[in-house]
Amino acid sequence: MIFTIALGSFHTVHLDPVVGNGLMVCPRPQDDVRLDGASVHRAAWRDAVEGLARMGWAPWQHGRVPGIVHEGVTAAGDPVLALYAVQPMLAAPSDSHLADAWRELCEASGLIGSTLPRAGWLSLR
Repeated sequence: MIFTIALGSFHTVHLDPVVGNGLMVCPRPQDDVRLDGASVHRAAWRDAVEGLARMGWAPWQHGRVPGIVHEGVTAAGDPVLALYAVQPMLAAPSDSHLADAWRELCEASGLIGSTLPRAGWLSLR
């Protein structure tokens, strides 16, 4: 079961707590505005990540390489990032559970052009 949660006005997350994977739809960088020199999107990002942490979720990292795992975009061009649960309900979900979750997450988030998870997504757990 996928849960959809709006984190502030700019980020929406789609979470599968059973397998512990999720996707975050972010605002397009070109839509950012600055107030007194500060990025509104940057402040919203910090708030979203803090909200995720309070719920036991975090953005996937590229292993030893700094950076968030970017899965693709929506039809509107919004970036979609990968998330994981610190303590998923299933410690070792099967590949079929993970594949089903991926399809549901892609549909819920509007991720386009991706019918299979990125290589390694199933084995990240």
